[in-house]
Amino acid sequence: MLATVLPADLPAALQKIGTSQMDMYTGALAPEVIFEEVIGQLTAQNILLPTAFAAWVATRDGYMEVTLSDTSCWILRLSDDAVRYIHLHPGRYSPHSLRIKAAALKTAMAYKAAAANGLLTGELLVDMNAVRGMAALSPVRSLEDAQHILKIISLVTQG
Repeated sequence: MLATVLPADLPAALQKIGTSQMDMYTGALAPEVIFEEVIGQLTAQNILLPTAFAAWVATRDGYMEVTLSDTSCWILRLSDDAVRYIHLHPGRYSPHSLRIKAAALKTAMAYKAAAANGLLTGELLVDMNAVRGMAALSPVRSLEDAQHILKIISLVTQG
């Protein structure tokens, strides 16, 4: 997705990530498998259709939790989008998930985009601070101070 974003457009593309923290799924299930398992559970409960799903989550504080075959927990909410009416994200501190800061994810996504556009020099700290600048983030002092960011870069660039 970000591989096609021009460096000048990167801050706007990353803005949607926000400024807080989130849970990132790190398990082995492919997105298609996650969707199939969620759809299977909703179908089994007869709440797959938009009106049925909306009514069901409305009686449960606006969300439901499902557990998948790998023991990961996922939160389902009603989306604002009428076509893609289910908003799905990993549960907080779920098995096979990692709690990450938005700035670390922005750095990792910017790093991946910079790599795809041939903008990396090969010097990790210099490259990390360059992409953080493109993402409108402040530089880090050292790689020792950036261990969380390095872990997220590793996860994001593997896929």
